[in-house]
Amino acid sequence: MKIIASLVLSAVMFTSVVNAQNSKVNTAATYLNQGDYGKAKQAIDEAVLNEKTKIEAKTWYYRGDIHNYIARDTTGVYNNIANPLDIALESFKTALTMEDVKNYKVKIADGLFTTYNLFFLKGANAYNAGNNEEAYQNFSKANQANMLQIDANPLAALDTGVVFNMGLMAERTERTAEAVAAYQRLIEMKYGESYLYSRLSNLYMEAGRSDEALKVLETGRTNFPADKDIMIAELNYYLTANKLDVLVSKLDNAIALDPKNTELYFVLGTTHGELIKLDSVNGKMHFDAAIVAYDKALALENDRFDINLNAGALYYNTAIEMNKQMNSLPLEKEKEYESLKVERNKLYTKALPYFESAHRIDPTSTDCMLALKEIYVRLEQKDKAEEMKQKLGN
Repeated sequence: MKIIASLVLSAVMFTSVVNAQNSKVNTAATYLNQGDYGKAKQAIDEAVLNEKTKIEAKTWYYRGDIHNYIARDTTGVYNNIANPLDIALESFKTALTMEDVKNYKVKIADGLFTTYNLFFLKGANAYNAGNNEEAYQNFSKANQANMLQIDANPLAALDTGVVFNMGLMAERTERTAEAVAAYQRLIEMKYGESYLYSRLSNLYMEAGRSDEALKVLETGRTNFPADKDIMIAELNYYLTANKLDVLVSKLDNAIALDPKNTELYFVLGTTHGELIKLDSVNGKMHFDAAIVAYDKALALENDRFDINLNAGALYYNTAIEMNKQMNSLPLEKEKEYESLKVERNKLYTKALPYFESAHRIDPTSTDCMLALKEIYVRLEQKDKAEEMKQKLGN
């Protein structure tokens, strides 16, 4: 009988110990509901050290929830508790590894939703303060919490905005591989941000992965056919690959399908402008084609500063080259000099209305005002030249 009594006593003692530890979890929950996060933390910290309760999802769930509340407390009472959000994230992650987690998955998912939003807010604040490194770290943790949330509750939504910001900050902190992975992931998900395509293609080009860069650009042009940044990125790709003739062909085909697309004409004009430098044999043909493209673009949208500036620059830069030719002539070549001067002034005259339109659209552009001052001086329009000098402050 004594042996039986002893066994019964041991069982009672064991049950008491387990109940005592379970009561720590319950105590933590009670203090949490009462808003006393300090005592809740103290109780749960004891529970996670116990051999029995540290293997229960409930324990780690409450540890995460308590630290979420500490992280968003604004009273300053808990400022001595370091990195509460990191502890919350680690706790929820641990909870998901417990054998009995199925009973707490919904609660854990809700807790992780709070965690990732708090990390996102910290990341946004860091970004606004100009701290890209801190922003990257917080957006990355927000993404990690969001992914764990989806693991706990497959019906939860992936926050693509978190992924985008994580990629953006990875790029700005020179984590190229991380930026590429984030952007590629978003593109595969058909994320509606055109910036991704131009930036990802540039990152691939910088890494020497030209085939992948082209694939991204082709996808971008399909999804955002009028996006200027993607078009310019494609221009840069073919320029780097010395395949501008291919781009001209692609643009001609696109214009045939969409003849009222201003951007297509703009990029076509820019492309022919680049080909002037690369194909001297057909330079005149490319010059004329560029002007035709710019004029068609302006016929559709005449208040575009960039198109007016580019068109004027074609004539202006050609005139500048002619100036150099004139200045290199010996004194006895006066007739040739005067003949070139007439041709040069014709170019300035043709450039003038484009620059004047550009200046009207953006009166603050220094490049535009410098060009106008030069043209007015050369065409002996003294009052207008003086007006530009005053605007430029010289």
